[in-house]
Amino acid sequence: MEMETLRGLVDPGKHDWLDNIHEMCNAPYAVRNGIELVSIDGEGTVVMRKDVLPHDLNSNGVVHGAATFGLIDHTFAVIGNIDYRTVGLSCNVTYYRPCFGSEITAEARLINESRTLITADVSVRSEGKLIASATCIGFKGERPRR
Repeated sequence: MEMETLRGLVDPGKHDWLDNIHEMCNAPYAVRNGIELVSIDGEGTVVMRKDVLPHDLNSNGVVHGAATFGLIDHTFAVIGNIDYRTVGLSCNVTYYRPCFGSEITAEARLINESRTLITADVSVRSEGKLIASATCIGFKGERPRR
């Protein structure tokens, strides 16, 4: 994703951290799997999406849980690395229904932050239906330079 495109998707209050966000949005895993940023709002809520590709389907023709988790994990990575270097510690995922849609969208929001840990809720939707949700915890490392 180009920096100018990114600037239009990120709330101006987060522009000091555009270099970090740019790096995360262009991570090889995200690029290879078609995961794209939709928005980052002033509260820091991150929304990302991906088109469901043929290799994302399981043998039943349903979006594979691994594809859903990949979107969850990367959305958490973006929210956790806006203004810190964060490494995931745990992620508890609940799948609610099979996904047959052609696109999946994840929304992450921070629900707790301490000196060393962050916790975020991530929800995944397709065709207006909740597909999965997760609570993810990460360890905050150093703050990158702006």
